[in-house]
Amino acid sequence: MDIQGFFSSFNTFLDQLNILSVSLLIFAPAIFGLILAGPWFPDDEITIRRTAKAFGWIIFIYSLLFLACFDPDKGLQFMEVGKWPGTQYPWIKALGINYIVSIDGLSMPLVLLTTFITLLSLYASKENITKRFKLYYSMVLILTTAVLGVFCAQDLFLFFLFWELELIPMYFLIAIWGSGRAQYSAIKFVLYTLVGSVFILAAILILYFSFYNQTGKLTFDMYYLGQQADYPIKIQLLAFVGFFIGFCVKLPAVPFHTWLPDAHVDAPTPISMILAGILLKMGGYGLLRFNFGFLGEALQIMAPYVALFAVISILYGAMVALSQEDMKKLVAYSSVSHMGIVLLGLAAFNSAGINGAMFQMLAHGVISAGLFMLVGTIYIRAHTRIIDKFGGLFYQMPVLSSFFILIGLAGLGLPLMVGFAAESLTFYGAFTSDSFSKFPFFGYDLPLSIQFFSILGIIGIIVTAAYILWLLERVFFGPMFEKWKPLSDTTLTANKYQEVLVLCLLSLSIIFFGCFPKTITRIFEPTITKLVETKTEVIVRIPISNYIGVAK
Repeated sequence: MDIQGFFSSFNTFLDQLNILSVSLLIFAPAIFGLILAGPWFPDDEITIRRTAKAFGWIIFIYSLLFLACFDPDKGLQFMEVGKWPGTQYPWIKALGINYIVSIDGLSMPLVLLTTFITLLSLYASKENITKRFKLYYSMVLILTTAVLGVFCAQDLFLFFLFWELELIPMYFLIAIWGSGRAQYSAIKFVLYTLVGSVFILAAILILYFSFYNQTGKLTFDMYYLGQQADYPIKIQLLAFVGFFIGFCVKLPAVPFHTWLPDAHVDAPTPISMILAGILLKMGGYGLLRFNFGFLGEALQIMAPYVALFAVISILYGAMVALSQEDMKKLVAYSSVSHMGIVLLGLAAFNSAGINGAMFQMLAHGVISAGLFMLVGTIYIRAHTRIIDKFGGLFYQMPVLSSFFILIGLAGLGLPLMVGFAAESLTFYGAFTSDSFSKFPFFGYDLPLSIQFFSILGIIGIIVTAAYILWLLERVFFGPMFEKWKPLSDTTLTANKYQEVLVLCLLSLSIIFFGCFPKTITRIFEPTITKLVETKTEVIVRIPISNYIGVAK
């Protein structure tokens, strides 16, 4: 039997077993978290850690079963409507709120990224978490449920509920197990996200009542609000701005980014991995799902301004990262720069650009998680993250240094690594786009096209190479200070194998998907390409000044 025949038979076998439930996938982590947190569970560090990692493996493997049965050429799959799988049970009928969960090409790769990074963060917690183990692991697992709910919800009210639920465990994970100004950073994270949530809620209600005025039907169902509605352009623009601001806070894009460096610097290493690897992707997912998927006509009109935000984020994040002395803050600002590339792909408004934006989120997820893991590993040994205090670590820690060099080079977009594949696809989409050729500015049409903004974005990539290479040169090469000679390298010993496992899995992902990008793009490419074709068929290029009252 060939490989294709094997997978076809395996899919049929899983279908017959009927064990795939999106509801179970979403809520299993929270159930596991409550089991760990309960008074019946032994308050023993080793037992808690091992059980949490076992739960992480179960969740990750279960998500792989969904991938095995997932058909990229179809739309929504594994759909569940109602209180229990297979039942038609309205949740809050009077308001048109239903429990609807499903997986499609946009959510499937992010579900896998979530379960993968969560599993690795549980292993990374071994050296970084030293107190209140039951509460910590339960909070991580409950956070996983909230994020999976965001990616799988097909009802806007349910989506918003999961979006807000994520705040609670993340606040405690930073405030209790963080360092420095942990409580300040946790509160700042919550306040910024809550402000963004106000804009998201306003946009949801705009679509909700606009659809009601059109049809007389109250519903939060994404299918009706996104595919079956015909909103006036002014309504689209209002909703677009609300969604854009709210999701850019989470992305984050300049100027909504200032919570991110504080949160990263003060959060423990595994939580920084989750924050950069998963939570930032919630903002990118929202932009793709709603600003592109629901409001394509508004996106076409707003594309010049989206591109402006993208370039500002790319350049500002890279420039500020270049001036950082704290390794963790440098990686945090690099996230601002790299997530700006997602916005540039969105502004391109073509298949290559949107696919590149999605691919960039996945690439950044594994690269940023690896960089934060490496910075945290060095900090545990040296008790400092200040770049100028290091030098020549490669001679003392060759294995750990090699991992850092490999993942760092992936961050600057070295060919045959996942960062290069994602960035090249995104910039190809931007350079070949015709989304706009002029930039409206107070009644004037400036001759600034999407290609001009793409060139500015390339400058940001050059700056990225500069700060990554400068970081590697200062930390790992040159003369080594005597005080670093006692530092131990990472090994496969009983106490250190978690570090090697996490770094090996991330490194293999970076190389494999960099060499064979089609293995991951095939999951989301049909969905995005179909959406692009649908949106571009009905787009009419009309100046934004016609809608926002700008004098021509």
